[in-house]
Amino acid sequence: MNSLFEHLERLKTALFPHDLLYNMIEKTSPYTAIYSYNKDSHLKFSSFDGDANNLDHNDGEFTNSLKNLHIITTDYLRVPIEEAFNWNELAMSIPDVKGEWYVVAFRSIRRADADDIALYEADSRAHEEAKLNGGLLKYCYSGLNERRECLAMCVWLNRDYARAANGKPHHIAAMSLASKMYDTYALERYRLLKSNGELFFKFEKIIS
Repeated sequence: MNSLFEHLERLKTALFPHDLLYNMIEKTSPYTAIYSYNKDSHLKFSSFDGDANNLDHNDGEFTNSLKNLHIITTDYLRVPIEEAFNWNELAMSIPDVKGEWYVVAFRSIRRADADDIALYEADSRAHEEAKLNGGLLKYCYSGLNERRECLAMCVWLNRDYARAANGKPHHIAAMSLASKMYDTYALERYRLLKSNGELFFKFEKIIS
């Protein structure tokens, strides 16, 4: 595992050409900085903005386990979402938990002339809005690689919370930038399932 992290550290410049931009936005934006930077995974993470003890047992234990979410491959921008993160390691830490949650992944290739500041500001507003909406358990956002590929992922308590957030004005505004800012983009939706006693999660892709 150490060799993976060492390899990622050597690739830091390629994976995060916009670190200085993040720092500038955090200092100048009227919006509170929302990301914690995980140097091991080269992703920006934001965790549940609430008290997991107020959730039911299964949801609370699952939410707490997400604090340890991290990537397990340097190719996380391209592999299926279930192969990019340490999901089963999390499942093994909560063997008696059962439930169903909702995962959304947004994959994109950013245009070379995209307005990075506008994108990050729009994302910040939409994320703050989603947190106020409730039900957002984990959010992560990658930097760009040399092909300008990027991954954003949300883990929701359920699909209803995600749908409610989708209808909020800042989310709509952020999505309206897609055609202007990306060469290509794709949205993936999954049910994340776990049964009592299982040491793994199941991903069911939602087509519609």
